[in-house]
Amino acid sequence: MNHENQKIQKIYVLGSGTLAYECAKYAKEKEKDYDTQVYLFEMTDKKSIGLEKKAMAAGIPYQHRERKQVYDLLCEEKAEVLLVSAINEFIIPKRVLERENITAVNLHQALLPMHPGRNAESWAIYEEDEKSGITWHFMKVEVDAGDIICQKEISLDETITAYQLFQKQIMLSKEAFVEIYESLIYKNAKSYPQDKKDHVRMHKSTEIPNDGYINLEWDGKKIGAFLRAMDYSVLKVLGSPKIVYGKRTYSIGKYQITTTQKEKNKVELVEGEIHIYKDGYDIILKKLKEEM
Repeated sequence: MNHENQKIQKIYVLGSGTLAYECAKYAKEKEKDYDTQVYLFEMTDKKSIGLEKKAMAAGIPYQHRERKQVYDLLCEEKAEVLLVSAINEFIIPKRVLERENITAVNLHQALLPMHPGRNAESWAIYEEDEKSGITWHFMKVEVDAGDIICQKEISLDETITAYQLFQKQIMLSKEAFVEIYESLIYKNAKSYPQDKKDHVRMHKSTEIPNDGYINLEWDGKKIGAFLRAMDYSVLKVLGSPKIVYGKRTYSIGKYQITTTQKEKNKVELVEGEIHIYKDGYDIILKKLKEEM
């Protein structure tokens, strides 16, 4: 429960990437306007030297600390706190979220209630959604279930990859954060409950679309969607996609998807590449590496 007559005094940003930095940077720029203090906490196993340097250059107090230490600090805090979870991979514990002096908000890379949980951008592409987007919502103990403060949509086409969608989501998330920031500081942000859907399920961090394997029974469009859903560029968030062909398993280093008017449906190995011709799609799997 928030005390609506008291404004936020301190902002704790939790995260390790671009969005966490951008949110902290904006809050830092607005410190004098709102008489607040901002702190950036990174709780990953390995410190990001780049994030630390950027934070220091922007005058943002930065700390790399264990999760328990950060949660203990929050529970000991007496000031009115805005807790901003910005692409933070860890679940905030109940003991923090139930503190009356803490207003906690989270950025989720989907249009909740669709695709709660991890790697939502990948699942939106894999499930061939027509649109995705971002959601800023208040946090509660149930993951990604809090009331929605702000959403922004992104139209999806048959070329976008998980990496490209994620980059677009980061940009929109910063834009939305700026829009709602003052209402969060004064604790008068309007929100509404999520419209729960029976078919929606939580995506776990250990889940990968179809366990990471192409199903040759899929149509060409679905195979393309799977490859794009797995594609996080050099980040390899979900690892490399795989295919079983000729009783051998290959990991796929690169791929190419084109549409064609040719009517043929077959799969063949050509000069070390697997060519899939299906339903008007020519899909070439390149840089194959046989799995042992």
